[in-house]
Amino acid sequence: MGKITRAVIEHAQRNGGAVTRSEALALGLSPTTLARRVQDGVLLRVARGVYALPGASEPDLVILEGACRKLGSVVSHQSAAAMHTLDRCQHVKPSVSVPRRRSNVYPGVTVHQLTDLTDPHIVVRNGLPITTPERTVIDLAAVLGKVRLERIIDNGLAARRVDLHLLVGLFTQLGRRGKPGTAHLRTILSQRTTGYQAPESELERRLIELIRKAQLPMPTLQFQPPWLAPTNGRVDLAYPEHQLVIEGDSRRWHTLLNSFELDRKRDNAAQLAGWRTLRFTWEEIMQEPEKVVRVIARALEHDVV
Repeated sequence: MGKITRAVIEHAQRNGGAVTRSEALALGLSPTTLARRVQDGVLLRVARGVYALPGASEPDLVILEGACRKLGSVVSHQSAAAMHTLDRCQHVKPSVSVPRRRSNVYPGVTVHQLTDLTDPHIVVRNGLPITTPERTVIDLAAVLGKVRLERIIDNGLAARRVDLHLLVGLFTQLGRRGKPGTAHLRTILSQRTTGYQAPESELERRLIELIRKAQLPMPTLQFQPPWLAPTNGRVDLAYPEHQLVIEGDSRRWHTLLNSFELDRKRDNAAQLAGWRTLRFTWEEIMQEPEKVVRVIARALEHDVV
C-alpha cells in the first residue's frame, strides 16, 4: 500500500472513519487510484463524494460524523429525529446544521443554517452532537407538513422522548412571525395542552382522526377506568360521562389466545361496572369509516348500541 493511500486512511481515522473525494485528491490520491482503492475494498463509497473505512459504523453515521467534524455542525432535522427514534419514515439525505450564516457544503449531506442554535439545544448521542428532541421538533416544523409533524410530536410524547412543557417553552422562545413552520406548529401545540395524552398507536391515531372529522365530541385518551387497577393498564379511548369505552383491535386475527381472553375479561369487567365497550379493527377503521362513526355517534346518543 502506497504512502499516499496510508495518508488517506489516517485522515479518515481522524475524522470518524470518513473521507471525502476532495480530501483524498488534496492528499495526492489520483481519481484512478481512488477508484481502484474502492474496487479493492480499501475504501467504501457510502455517498456521492464520501468514502468510509471498512468496518466503520453504519453509513449515515459515518457521513454525519465526517460532516460534524469538518463543518463544526450538529446533527439535526430528519437525522436527529431518526436518532431520537421520533420518526421512522422513508430514508432521506443525512442532515446537519451550522450555527453561523456562511456557505457550507459536505458531500451527501443537507446542511441547514440555524443562527439561534445554542448549547442548551444540543446533546450527545453515539458520540455526535445532536439537537435535543424538542429542538428537533422546532426545526422539523420548517421542513415538514402539518400531518407528519403531528405524528412525530405524538410519537415522541407517547414514548416520553419529547417533553410537552419543554417543547412549548422552547417554541415560545424561538417561534416568531415569518419563521417557517411557526404557524402550523402553534396550531398543533394549542391542541396539546397540559395533561394531553398522545395516541400510542397508528390504529388509535386513525380512530381519533375519524372522530375529529365527524365532529363528534373528542374522547379521553389512555383513560384509567375505575374497574381496573393501575397495574392492569388503561383503555384506548373513553367517554366517561357516557360510560363508554372505545378500543382499537390491532390484531388481524385472534391468534394470541391470552390477549383475546384478557380483552374479554376487561370487557366483562366494564359491563359489570355499567360501562359499554366498542371494539373496532384496523379493517373496519380503514375500509368502513362511515360505519365506525355511525356506531360511535349512536352510542353517544343512546344507552344501548
